Amino acid sequence: MTSSREKEIIKLLQDKSPLKIEELARLLQVSEPTVRRDLIAMERKGLILRERGGASLPGLGVEPLFTQRQNQNHELKRNIAKYAASLVKPGDVIALDAGTTTVELAKELLKLENLTVFTYSMPVAFVLTRSLHDIYVIGGHLRKSEQSMVGNLAMDMIRQFNFDYFFMGLGGFNEENGPTDYILDEVEMKRLIIQRSKKVIALADISKFDNASLVKVCEYEEIDEIVTNIPEKDERERLRFHSNITLV
Repeated sequence: MTSSREKEIIKLLQDKSPLKIEELARLLQVSEPTVRRDLIAMERKGLILRERGGASLPGLGVEPLFTQRQNQNHELKRNIAKYAASLVKPGDVIALDAGTTTVELAKELLKLENLTVFTYSMPVAFVLTRSLHDIYVIGGHLRKSEQSMVGNLAMDMIRQFNFDYFFMGLGGFNEENGPTDYILDEVEMKRLIIQRSKKVIALADISKFDNASLVKVCEYEEIDEIVTNIPEKDERERLRFHSNITLV
């Protein structure tokens, strides 16, 4: 849950970014150690980027590293993953996006049987090596920071198949900008898999809500369900721009 002081910090950073810790402490009228603790907690949630002596908001084209995001909102991501896994039934053919929430979903899929799974994420594929499912790894150019495969070779492979479900991650989503992500190469992969999927389920934890990344992924009408965890009632009211949002 985003605290009232965290909201104040985000508002201040929206007006000016970056800000030094001493500047934030003065504006918030709290001690520097208090601000420092807040910034550590906010970084874990993926809300801000900490830097020497201060903090900033992530830029539209700056994607936090996969390894940095792994422990952010871990329990929330696991709850999203459990719900997503409950949608799948034996015999389904599913595509898993790259990202830390889909890694959690891959762990949940280990408990199921008789699936065919396609992914262009190396961490997802690694988790699924422990399963009895049929696993297809989509090959292409390696994005080292995200440990994902992208590019023309990967897209040529995707065009050969159809999927029951595409479980898709997002960099951000809000009413004004729609579903967005950071990197054009990965967005092109998402768009193609959307076209070839019967159902598209977006998995986005609370840190993605009301944020915008560089590239619009698709229209909201192309997403069948958004699974997220927005605990505060006033924020839930702002989710009405999509007709099928599941809160877990």
